[in-house]
Amino acid sequence: MRRVVLYFLFIFTCALLASAPVMTVNAEKPSLKGTDLVCNGESFFDASNIRDELTRLARADGVLPNNEKFGQVAVSGAPIASIVNQYKNCNPKPTYLVSDGAGIDLMQSGDMTKLGNTLKQYIEEMKKGGTKCLLWMIYPDPQGGTWANLKNNQDKWAVEVPKIMKDVVGLKVLLVDLRDTWEGHYNQYTSDGIHCTAAGGTATAEAFWAAMKADDWAFFDTGAVDTTGKVSTMESHNGTILSSMVNTSLSNGRIAVSFTLEQPSVVSIQLTTVSGRTVLNAQRTVTGHGPQTAEFNHGVLSSGIYCCQVSVGNLKSRSTLLVP
Repeated sequence: MRRVVLYFLFIFTCALLASAPVMTVNAEKPSLKGTDLVCNGESFFDASNIRDELTRLARADGVLPNNEKFGQVAVSGAPIASIVNQYKNCNPKPTYLVSDGAGIDLMQSGDMTKLGNTLKQYIEEMKKGGTKCLLWMIYPDPQGGTWANLKNNQDKWAVEVPKIMKDVVGLKVLLVDLRDTWEGHYNQYTSDGIHCTAAGGTATAEAFWAAMKADDWAFFDTGAVDTTGKVSTMESHNGTILSSMVNTSLSNGRIAVSFTLEQPSVVSIQLTTVSGRTVLNAQRTVTGHGPQTAEFNHGVLSSGIYCCQVSVGNLKSRSTLLVP
């Protein structure tokens, strides 16, 4: 399948009128030590093969020596506050961090404010510790009626996390939404509804690694130059980096989506409220090549938070949209 590279922006400001700067990055293949990258979290890492699979992939790509292994400080049952302490106790601190958090908390609590504040504290600890790049995962959907409350809270958390990450400076953030990676494969990837099987761990690691090495290893700090002078938040869906571009506005009743095509593709957009009500569902075929922009009329939107999914061909992007 020919590659389709999608660049997509919804500007996360209440005004939603400002233009985001174009980011130019020059990067090169990294040369890593085992201590450079650490997986930190709870049972999603501790009870899986994700760290080992990331090590295997890095060795296969020649960026990690065969006698080196990435680190891990994950502990099953750790709430997000404990995950912060696990990072504090990590010595040496990693340059690159792969992490999750709040899965245990979300089994009982839907307090997004409290969990969000703890995540912000975690980010500040990363910056104090000298970590330069964070890959943060959005949990896959819990499966089965046993986990109905957890899924409801995780859906809220999946909206809250990007809102927090968009304001991060001094730390490069890469979001990987595992709902995209696991879609259509839940029977293979989990046996209890929430934890990875070996196949699930492998698929997860492959999604992480594809995201980190995308755009000529843009995730890694190898002398990359950001011409805006500001650290950018990136989102990854199925291994494709989605970076901020310009000229996206909701002020005129339209949503504009910018991307680059190598072949004609169907572009679709779905906009839903946090409660799950769909307020926009539209698509169109784009036949051009190279940089393209598709515009969709969204009508009148009430103030609030919306979940937006855009698909270009087989690629999907999920984002949070704030309307004042």
